[in-house]
Amino acid sequence: MSKICIVTGASQGMGRGIAKVLAEEESAIVYATARSEQALNELASSIEGEGKVHPFVLDQNNDSAVEKFVSQVAEKEKRIDVLVNSAFGGLKAIAPHFGKPFWERPFSVFDASINIGLRSAYVMSACVAPHMVKHKSGLMVQVSSLGGYTYVFDVGYGVGKAGLDRLSADMATELNSHGVKSVTLYPGAGVTEITNFPGGETPTFTGRAVAALVSKTSDDELTELNGKVILTVELALKHGFKDVSGELPDGPFSSREYTEGVRAAFNSTPLQYNQEGVIPDPNETNNLEIGQLFPGASSK
Repeated sequence: MSKICIVTGASQGMGRGIAKVLAEEESAIVYATARSEQALNELASSIEGEGKVHPFVLDQNNDSAVEKFVSQVAEKEKRIDVLVNSAFGGLKAIAPHFGKPFWERPFSVFDASINIGLRSAYVMSACVAPHMVKHKSGLMVQVSSLGGYTYVFDVGYGVGKAGLDRLSADMATELNSHGVKSVTLYPGAGVTEITNFPGGETPTFTGRAVAALVSKTSDDELTELNGKVILTVELALKHGFKDVSGELPDGPFSSREYTEGVRAAFNSTPLQYNQEGVIPDPNETNNLEIGQLFPGASSK
């Protein structure tokens, strides 16, 4: 039986890759949401194989529209098996301001990372949860990043990603007795329409990581992962999938490069609770050179 999936932010980037892989490689029925009708239709028409992408134009700032969308999917399909919250509005807002501290950036830059990212994931999850709880099964995946653990790019970026990580954990706490799992996924830096990190992972690689969670990870393993963070490359090493190049991403910002450090960091107290913690150097990721790795961020 095909999995019924919802993937947000599916018009481009990692969301598009996730939707495409689930449909083509897992034969899933995917409801792909975004604001660009043209991009969603192009995605839907590109699908090969037995799976299918249903494009659905959705503004996730509109709570009532989100509620209506979820109700329509549930009424038609009778269940929702997988929710992937990958919509994120922060990158284009951040890109023009690399090298500036937060007090020199417009307040809208912070809002962009929170509204379509953290808040939109909460609203979509809250709408989907009753349908998963009803069937006592389901998987929610929040697409976050290393910014959830340490400073990356921008204050709002980190706050939003850390919020996503905590969202997964707290939702898992309330969903646990209902048979529904909630996890956070950390991709490495990407090679997408917006970003071009050397040796970064493509949306296909991120999609294959989500597919591994959906179809290759046992119930017992998901129970162990419930509420926690897992890196895309960890799933690749465990389940044997590769990126489109036939290799694992290995660039300086790839999840393969920072896996060991992140795992070690997760075993320590985060900076905000560690009285002896060392303040990160913001210039490592908030600089004009990093800004050059966002060539598509100025496009509308």
